[in-house]
Amino acid sequence: MWIKTGLATLAGVAGGALLAVLLVFGPFELGGTAVGPWKTNLLIGDPAASPAVRAAIARRGLLALNRSETVYFNATSDDSGQGLREDCSYRVSFDQQPDTRWWSLTLYAEDDFLAVNGDSAHSITAEHAAASAANSIDIAVAASRPERPAHWMSSRHAGNFALTLRLYQPDPAISDDPVQAILPRIERLSCEGES
Repeated sequence: MWIKTGLATLAGVAGGALLAVLLVFGPFELGGTAVGPWKTNLLIGDPAASPAVRAAIARRGLLALNRSETVYFNATSDDSGQGLREDCSYRVSFDQQPDTRWWSLTLYAEDDFLAVNGDSAHSITAEHAAASAANSIDIAVAASRPERPAHWMSSRHAGNFALTLRLYQPDPAISDDPVQAILPRIERLSCEGES
């Protein structure tokens, strides 16, 4: 009897955790939407969010501002749908700057924290892009710094990582409908062991 109770409890906890993650970042779940590999949930920071959504957001440690202040996008795969991995290199390309007052792109390791690697290359912000003469920006995401690109985010010791794009004080059209945002492409360039 104790074994059945333990298994039922374990199944309930695992199912609840999965449901919570899907509620927050799932593209088709309650309030969720996707733009290519980028997912968001319209209920993040919304006072009308259900207790389940609020709990899921708190569980991830996201201190979310309301949608008029910040829109959050999360990607765990590249444009072709393959998961983001430490042993691969990527190019994240903004064709134009997001229509927002300020933005940041941050790489989070598999444990949802910044990768512990000593590279001090966890994030790229609007200030980095402002230093570029063009309105577009390319960012290398790899375990080691490439020779050419000026912008680099380190995936060393990140495992299967995620990218989080925050749009602070976005254009009201994006706050109302985040699908309107022009988001960067995530292109896989190569992976270790592949020819």
